[in-house]
Amino acid sequence: MPLFRLPRRVRATAPLSRAEFDALPAERRAELHNTARDSRRQFVATLLQIATTVGVLASLLFTAQGLSQTAQSLEAAREEQSIARDGLDVARKGQITDRFGKAVEQLGNRGLDVRLGGIYALEKMIKDSPDYHQTAIDVLAAYVREHAPRPDVKKLPARPAADIQTAITVIGRNRPAKQAHDWETAEVWLDFEAVRIEGVDLDGADLSGADLTSADLRNAQMHHTRLVGAQLIDSDLSGITAPGLLLTRAVLLDADLTRAWLFRADLAGASCLDADFTRAHLAEADLTGTELGGAKLTRADLTKAILVRADLSVADLTGADLSSADLTDAKLSSADLTGANLKGADLTGADLDGADLKGADLTDATGLPSTDRLKELAGWNAKTKWP
Repeated sequence: MPLFRLPRRVRATAPLSRAEFDALPAERRAELHNTARDSRRQFVATLLQIATTVGVLASLLFTAQGLSQTAQSLEAAREEQSIARDGLDVARKGQITDRFGKAVEQLGNRGLDVRLGGIYALEKMIKDSPDYHQTAIDVLAAYVREHAPRPDVKKLPARPAADIQTAITVIGRNRPAKQAHDWETAEVWLDFEAVRIEGVDLDGADLSGADLTSADLRNAQMHHTRLVGAQLIDSDLSGITAPGLLLTRAVLLDADLTRAWLFRADLAGASCLDADFTRAHLAEADLTGTELGGAKLTRADLTKAILVRADLSVADLTGADLSSADLTDAKLSSADLTGANLKGADLTGADLDGADLKGADLTDATGLPSTDRLKELAGWNAKTKWP
């Protein structure tokens, strides 16, 4: 609908003089008077519509200009904020770098309290600055390697020095979350190769995937410590106290675990070829699928241990206590079970071809072939007690 309407066109006539107007009949004069009045009103209305339209257009123009200026102001503000953020990031990174440098500098101080402060400062950086997580771990690991006793030191202290223990504790509770448990595919995040930390306290620590090859961990405290997929080749774990220790898929080739207390430890899928478990306490431990070929388990306590599908080929189990153990589908070919206690053990599907059962006690053992067949498969003597 148009904003205004032009008055209806009327045929132009010559203006009347006053005398001519007065001479007209009264009705005609009234008609002319009304026509003139209506024309004035229509003209005024038209002017008002035009004025209103102009006002609306002017208002829209001013509004558009205001919005444009506001948009420009917002864009400028965003650019200023971006510049400010960049400046803050640069300043923050500079502060982090300064903090890192000061923490590392503290580690070289002669004062124990200052070195401890540096260790905790690095842990604070791990929490506050994820980008420095692995770098801080590397620094702490290097500190432990450099300050732990050297190979030429004959007698080690009963436990690590306070600063070394603190550094290890910090490492043990800050393992990078992205590290996989499979050491064959994961990048090694912790290098503790050949480190000598006898008597170290690793209770509750998570060192999964760490490289502890040839490490000396004698008499360490390892309650519920996690060493999933860790490399412990040729390491010394003798005398450790480690109930609930998690060694799933760990590599313990030639490792020394004599007299280790491993009650309810989890070694499922671990590789323990030629490892020494002499007199180790492995009661109720999980050794499902564990590779123990050639391992030495002389007089080891394996009461109620789970050895399902475990490979014990050529293992030395002389005098071992395997009472009530689950040896379902275990490989015991050519294993030495002389004097072993197998009372109540489940040997369903176990391979005993060539095993030595001299003096072994098989009372109440289940899952075995007939006694005659056993005598054909394995070595025995008069002291052997059959099911």
